[in-house]
Amino acid sequence: MDITTRNFFRLLRAGAFGKQEQVEPMSACKWRKTMQLALVHHVETEAYQGVEVLGDQFFVQIIPDDLREEWASKAYSVRRNKSSLSPVVNNHLQKKISKLAEKADPDSPDYAIMEQIIYLTNALLTDGEWVRRLLMLGELLREHGGRLNGEQIKKMIRQFRMVSMARLQCALLIELMGLRLEEIPFGVEPSAINVQPFASAIPHGQEQMTFSQGKDIFVHTSNASAVLWNARRSARFFRFDPLGSVSNLLSSFTSSLTNIEE
Repeated sequence: MDITTRNFFRLLRAGAFGKQEQVEPMSACKWRKTMQLALVHHVETEAYQGVEVLGDQFFVQIIPDDLREEWASKAYSVRRNKSSLSPVVNNHLQKKISKLAEKADPDSPDYAIMEQIIYLTNALLTDGEWVRRLLMLGELLREHGGRLNGEQIKKMIRQFRMVSMARLQCALLIELMGLRLEEIPFGVEPSAINVQPFASAIPHGQEQMTFSQGKDIFVHTSNASAVLWNARRSARFFRFDPLGSVSNLLSSFTSSLTNIEE
């Protein structure tokens, strides 16, 4: 994880959860990259709040004034539509969401946590704003706290065969968002999981596989590296969610084929 990413998560932990951590010195260029990283993952407000929380630190104070003003403007002008945070998921995860609606009260905090676990799984598999999803899960856990039925959540996780993925999410919450194990009702000791590969990959957006058909009968890809990128990403999550990883890869491939000209 490079210095930009490390400071990015320090700002998120400070802004969202009030964590006091020492930021590392960075150049103006790297601070701008940190702001851009926050914008890409739609956590610009929480990251800038981190700048304010840690504002008494020397290396935060020397952020260029023009960059600070630009960041503040973007952070406090954003108006998020909650409905836009419900992405289209593949059939594998859609079935889990349907089962969740049958098994749990939609108004209960346990339902909200389990739903967020499923959507975070989708975001991890597709590289779709998973940092924001992880942050939202952490905020929900803090908000509902003692009202959560840990055993009920664990039972649903087992029923949906998401034990390994929930364990990964627990590790990410602890390592990247600074939550404690006792704050996560579905948590298990995540020490055996290395989260660094996931954190190190966040500066890169998802490359899309697009296909077209030329004058010959063969189908061509306009981005050959994207095919390998999607395959590698699915392979990375295979041990946590085998069916979901394969389903996501096939769904991405099938969706890309719609670009073929008739």
